Amino acid sequence: MKIRKFQSQQDFQNLLAQHPDIREHAAFEVAIMSRRQGNKRFSLEGYCKVCERPTTFLVDRLFGAQETAEGWLPNWRERLVCTHCHLKNRLRAMLHAIKEVALTRLSKGQSVSLYAMEQITSLFAWLNKKSQQIENLTCVGSEYLGEKIEGGTIVDGIIKGIRHENIEALSFADHSFDIITSNDVLEHVNLPEQAIAEMYRVLKKEGEIFITIPFHLNAFQTIRRAQLVNGEIKHLLPPLYHGNPLSKKGSLVFNDFGWEFLEQLKAAGFCDVSLCHYWSYLYGYLGEPQYYFWAYKPN
Repeated sequence: MKIRKFQSQQDFQNLLAQHPDIREHAAFEVAIMSRRQGNKRFSLEGYCKVCERPTTFLVDRLFGAQETAEGWLPNWRERLVCTHCHLKNRLRAMLHAIKEVALTRLSKGQSVSLYAMEQITSLFAWLNKKSQQIENLTCVGSEYLGEKIEGGTIVDGIIKGIRHENIEALSFADHSFDIITSNDVLEHVNLPEQAIAEMYRVLKKEGEIFITIPFHLNAFQTIRRAQLVNGEIKHLLPPLYHGNPLSKKGSLVFNDFGWEFLEQLKAAGFCDVSLCHYWSYLYGYLGEPQYYFWAYKPN
């Protein structure tokens, strides 16, 4: 999988101007769909880097397929579900990247401690399973369960053993983890800059972060949709909610992120802050442009 790293909006715009492959990938995806307009769902053959085996990726109209003049387009980011591990495009790509870093560290005789800002998810289930199978790999996950619960509390409710954390005020000690992953979480945080500072605090020196967020490639400024004022939510734009396995209402979106997000990571102290662009037909990483954010904590 080829990964290109961009550290500014201008870098990314230069890529679009100088390299035709992104447009070629997008045209290739349209061609795939042109042959399948009569299908509500279909499959593509490929190789899953999570399972490390040939697989079939399932595609359907769930999670916001778009209707265009040429027909329907799937939400590639949230589909292309592997029939073996049942993980979708975005999560497989994230685990692919994390796995390579973790295995490299383990091969050097290092122990690896990982924190995922989620726990009731298929991604965490996979990480947790691997931590039980691989020596010197540990994994901790958490969910936000309410403002009245103390950080680090293990709650037994409908689902047992869920750890509560407010990522704006984590209960972990300084320098606790080698890797932190946050997947479509920070947009639901009132003060993402505080959450970023906490990630930096609990990350070990030379530790790495892997982040996905809904992101506006054509915008620099992050737009506030809502904010907490004296404990009350004040809506600045019409309320927008994303799915949440712990809430029927969903999770409120506080921020629409632009390239300013990279500056927030740099301000917290992170180095080599990058938007990592990737695409692979073989691995089922379609949907130009696809990306995650990566940075590390200097020694």
